[in-house]
Amino acid sequence: MEKMTEPTVKRELRERFLALRRAIAPAERREKDAAICRNIRALECYRRSECVAIYATDGEEPDLFGLWGEKRFFLPRYRADLKRYELVEVADRERELVAGKYGLLEPRPELAAAAPEFAARELLFLTPAVACTKAGVRLGRGGGFYDRMLAGAVRPVIGVIYCCQLAEALPVEAHDRPVEVVVTEEEVVETTAVSSMN
Repeated sequence: MEKMTEPTVKRELRERFLALRRAIAPAERREKDAAICRNIRALECYRRSECVAIYATDGEEPDLFGLWGEKRFFLPRYRADLKRYELVEVADRERELVAGKYGLLEPRPELAAAAPEFAARELLFLTPAVACTKAGVRLGRGGGFYDRMLAGAVRPVIGVIYCCQLAEALPVEAHDRPVEVVVTEEEVVETTAVSSMN
């Protein structure tokens, strides 16, 4: 029998959890998104944060734009020359977001990016994931883009998923940034990776 390699295991896990997420019907998805937003609002670390890193859904990820207007929001923008994402404050999502890498909405190119030191120190990250565990392991889409963005984050990192994406176990690598909190439509999990909620 052929031995499963780490990339093969991750690829199969991604396919499985993405299929579960994709199967959610539109009306049910809207209800789940509203519940996720309510659970985020109840978090002490969210209430105490002025600046929050958020993402624009790909259509299957939880849609967090129901939170819009509550905080100063920063969204990722891909820098092709640096092969990484940077974070940009967006005040008007109708005018300041355009289709970017992978067709996802991202801040317009002329908007100034936040300094990496500011982002690491001040932003509370609401992070998409393909799957998370209650131990705080996060499985992304691959490429390590979010892990690099999250590497120096001081505040808690919150993984935002549907409950069907909560995994018993996931492979973890040295560069993977754990999440301190996992929010689904049904529960808020303070993971075993939690260090401080301040």
